[in-house]
Amino acid sequence: MKKLKHIIEFAAVVIAGLFLRILPYGLVLCLGRLIGDFAFYILKIRRKIVLRNISFVFPEKNESEIKAIARDSYRNIGMSFMEFLSLPRIKKIGVLRFVDFEGTKPLDNLVAEKKGAVLIGAHFGSWELLGAALCAKGYPLDALFYRQHNEYFNNLVESYRKMVGLGLIPLKFALRTCLKSIKRGRFIALLADQDAGRRDGVFVKFFNRYAATNKGPAVFALSTGASIFMGFCIRQKPSHKHKIIFVPVEYKFTGDMEKDIFEFTCAYTKIYEKFCAEYPDHWFWFHKRWKTGKTPGDNFYA
Repeated sequence: MKKLKHIIEFAAVVIAGLFLRILPYGLVLCLGRLIGDFAFYILKIRRKIVLRNISFVFPEKNESEIKAIARDSYRNIGMSFMEFLSLPRIKKIGVLRFVDFEGTKPLDNLVAEKKGAVLIGAHFGSWELLGAALCAKGYPLDALFYRQHNEYFNNLVESYRKMVGLGLIPLKFALRTCLKSIKRGRFIALLADQDAGRRDGVFVKFFNRYAATNKGPAVFALSTGASIFMGFCIRQKPSHKHKIIFVPVEYKFTGDMEKDIFEFTCAYTKIYEKFCAEYPDHWFWFHKRWKTGKTPGDNFYA
């Protein structure tokens, strides 16, 4: 039954992707917004978690304001999913026609010098379009990825990512492969905004509450000396374009590994916290970001 369910899900996505290619692009995004509304108002997918997260981060906002942020977040996810399914069409038209860049001069310099870098992303805005745009701009990019539970859908996702020029690194082989890629002058991209658990995370404050945060970027920075940047894809309303912004993560390592990992993780967390506060409808509030409490028994979602 599980395999049949996966096949049906995969078939639905493929058919939807083919259908989207014949629709006007504005209508595609409109459909994404409608899907977001359906998920928020009717299906109520993870709605309690979303509202819990937003109400904690914005205690000064009233109930209607919190629900408006949540609804707009669902809409953004719907539009981003439609954009992902439309990647073959977007690539054919020209990915760079859909984006503007800001803060990429340091990346251009690294490419010219054949030096690698680590690009930290978040489930923020249209993150799949962000990767496609970087490849279209000519950056040598490898991305760490989790395999999807549905192997058919996973293969589709991988094929789309490879189509736009992304190199893919399974998390199972992450550290060794990433170090080799950086030494070859390639950029490594990873999303680092979800609960990392006790084993793989370090507890730093995110919106004034300790969150188990991915220490991978700090480990890569310590191991390679590579430059580290955070990237964000921001939807430019009412147009179909996005602004892609890169911000350097600035920190001077001291030689104290434990301290450096903690302080560096704090530094990049503060950057994406700022963007989440400024563009709250862009972030993926569906995840239990504070799932792992700093002390056992501390359950934020109880």
